[in-house]
Amino acid sequence: MQSPYPSNLVVITGGPGAGKTTLINHLHERGYDISRDVTHAVIAEQKERGGNALPWADNDAFAGLMTRGAIRAWQHGMEQDPRTVFCDRGLPDTLAHREISALPDDSGLKRAIETYRYRRTVFILPPWAEIHKNDPNRSQSFAEAVKTYVVLYRTYLQCGYEPIEIRKGPVEQRAAQILARLKI
Repeated sequence: MQSPYPSNLVVITGGPGAGKTTLINHLHERGYDISRDVTHAVIAEQKERGGNALPWADNDAFAGLMTRGAIRAWQHGMEQDPRTVFCDRGLPDTLAHREISALPDDSGLKRAIETYRYRRTVFILPPWAEIHKNDPNRSQSFAEAVKTYVVLYRTYLQCGYEPIEIRKGPVEQRAAQILARLKI
């Protein structure tokens, strides 16, 4: 029987300001395919268009755009099979976002999470106060980043994944932890 978890789509997740984008960019510089975080693209596009599907305006619409963007990213990543694609977040991140934001359940998102699967092992970056900082698209405090981490970890477990925490350290060491675990 074939596993429902594709082996080529590897999620790297964690709360805001934990170093995900830096790590994803490092892996890309080393020659690996990547899928960028869709939340940044949604926020940038909404700001450019003057839209209000933003976490601080219409958060439910924002979460819907996150879901659709994550599905498109998953589909594009599967086109790369058998090449490993490191994904900056996955569909369960949107489920965690909905929980943290106290948004209503979304049965379409839950079906998508069951349909669009990633590699079973998910790498999660813990909150890291020394590197956490805000920018125009990230206003969460460090305490909110800690809460996000806890909800993400639990959400990935509930969705059938195995979250593996990546220790804090230089980006090269973090990448080495992931590559060693994947044996690539």
